[in-house]
Amino acid sequence: MSVNTATGPGAGAAVGQGANEGRSGNEDQDWVERAAGAPRLLFVENRAREGDRAGEPDGFRSDAVTQVLMGNSVVLFLVQEGVVLAVPGRDTDIDRFQREGGLLAADRFSLEEHGLAEDALRRGTRITGMDEVAGWILDPSVRVLWH
Repeated sequence: MSVNTATGPGAGAAVGQGANEGRSGNEDQDWVERAAGAPRLLFVENRAREGDRAGEPDGFRSDAVTQVLMGNSVVLFLVQEGVVLAVPGRDTDIDRFQREGGLLAADRFSLEEHGLAEDALRRGTRITGMDEVAGWILDPSVRVLWH
C-alpha cells in the first residue's frame, strides 16, 4: 500500500481540495505554509465542553497550546460538537492557540449540522471536509491525537 504524503497539513497539493469557498488563493497558501514543518501534530476535538464533569478542566486543548508554544506545527481540527468552539470567545484555550500560531480547522458537515455560517467563525478558521482530514491522518509525518 502506498501513502500519498503530499496531502498532510503543509502540503501544497491539498490546498484546493478542502479549501473554503470564497477564500483567495493567497489565504489558502498562507494557511498551508504556516502548517509546514516537523514534527506536525493534528489534534482532533469533538467535544465542546470543559471536561467530562462539571468543574473539571479540559487538558486536551491546553495540550495543543503547549505544543504550539514548544515550537511544533499544530492543526486543531474541530468536528461534531467541537465545531461550536470555532465561534469567537467560546474557549480561552483556542484563543491562545490561535494567538500563538496554531492553525484551526473545522469540519464543513458539522458546521452545517450546527447551523454555523463561515462569517460566524473565528478569523483564520479553515473550513474543510473529511477527505482532506483523511489525507492528514494518513500522512506518516503527522502525529494524530483524537479527543
